[in-house]
Amino acid sequence: MTKQVESICPYCGAGCHIMFSVDEAANKIVDAVPAKGRTNDGTLCLKGHYGWDFLNDPQILTKRLRHPMIRKGGKESPLEEVGWDEAIHFVAGRLTEIKNTYGPDAIMGTASARGPGNEAAYVMQKFMRACVGTNNIDHCARI
Repeated sequence: MTKQVESICPYCGAGCHIMFSVDEAANKIVDAVPAKGRTNDGTLCLKGHYGWDFLNDPQILTKRLRHPMIRKGGKESPLEEVGWDEAIHFVAGRLTEIKNTYGPDAIMGTASARGPGNEAAYVMQKFMRACVGTNNIDHCARI
């Protein structure tokens, strides 16, 4: 038996209404159709129609990180949990090393439309331009 669950599309942040068909026995989403909402007026983009399938993918739905992690022995070594100070110093050191070796345009930053909002995107572009010294900044509104 399937039930209909109205929600908000998980993608770009426009707030489109979406109607999920949920298989109650398997507890999985099996279909998505547009719902009448203020921003989407009963339509969805392709991501809204088909991009929800990640919700059922056990390869993607892994436990979230709760602490910073670093590969201390290179790319083949396992991730090790570290403190925030060590993680921040590691990232700052690597960015400085890349900038000094290859120049600031060898570094690129991206902001996300999923969650943190415009303020976080603004801070990210300021960091890339003022601290790193590059205009290589993108925003994933087209996820």
